Amino acid sequence: MARVFTGRVVIPGNKIDEYFAALQTAEAARAPFKQSLEQLNQEFADFLGAKYVAKTVRKHTGIVDMFIEFICRYTDVEKIDDITKGMVNSQFRSWYKRKVWDSATESDLRVALKKFFQFLAAEKGIVNQKALDALK
Repeated sequence: MARVFTGRVVIPGNKIDEYFAALQTAEAARAPFKQSLEQLNQEFADFLGAKYVAKTVRKHTGIVDMFIEFICRYTDVEKIDDITKGMVNSQFRSWYKRKVWDSATESDLRVALKKFFQFLAAEKGIVNQKALDALK
């Protein structure tokens, strides 16, 4: 089952180079997944652009960009199907409030992610029912 990594990590000074090497290896291994999510977000932007003004498109895709960052850096998710109800709800909202400084409300986060997962289901055939149910 997918997990969210929280807490602090203590790295001894003599192991810092090993930590950075492991970090680079992990980022390289997750790069294809991150690129596929970013491509889906770009397609989501094109989809929204047909219905909404540019400001709304930027707002929604910006929130989804931050969600992609959260999923790729703070979880061990390897497929969209592995994203859990808690990740799209409380864990992402909590992370967003701590890490991102903007005026987006919890409702804005919920709406953007709901539209994104609905886009994935309707346009791309990628259905994550757990996430869709959590965002109602």
